Amino acid sequence: MDILNYLHSISIIVTLDNVIVCIWLIILATILVYLIYKVFKYFFRKKFKIVHMNISIANIGNISIEKNKDISRIAHKAWVEIMTRKVGLLFEEDKDVIVEVYNSWYSLFGIIRDLLKEIEPRKKDKDLEKLENILIKTLNFGLRPHLTKWQAKYRRWYNQEIEKEVNSQLSPQEIQKKYKRYNELITDLKETNKQMVQFAEELKKLV
Repeated sequence: MDILNYLHSISIIVTLDNVIVCIWLIILATILVYLIYKVFKYFFRKKFKIVHMNISIANIGNISIEKNKDISRIAHKAWVEIMTRKVGLLFEEDKDVIVEVYNSWYSLFGIIRDLLKEIEPRKKDKDLEKLENILIKTLNFGLRPHLTKWQAKYRRWYNQEIEKEVNSQLSPQEIQKKYKRYNELITDLKETNKQMVQFAEELKKLV
């Protein structure tokens, strides 16, 4: 009986030792998997290119952003919206109509706002936040100042002028040149427009 009890006790001890060993192996495997994940994530991120941008509009200046899939997606959509509207083309006095330009600029606010809503807060990183801030500043401190200063006053004047009989035979381009502050408005519009075109060129680096 003593021998049987002794053998039974050995069996129990061996079983407990195995359990302890298994637990330690699981812990070590978990740590190893986590470390491999961190190393993989680190080197994977480093594959993305760091883009250096110099944006004149809204006095944004020099800024660096590390590209990733989310940044490239948002930047591409914003770039397409800008370049397919008058805001992404240099203003031509003999061809472009100011109210149409303002319509294009104004609609861009809604498009970019909807685009920013696509960014999931939980996915934000410092570089994605940089792009988000750039787009917001471009609208609020780039386009908005000109629109605030000129749009309402000019639209009211233009809407009155196109109804006048004396202007019935004139083109919209000819009518708009009769605005008493035309040169001042156009100078400001062209400068804002030029900065937006330059911004689009910089934004394309993130695509």
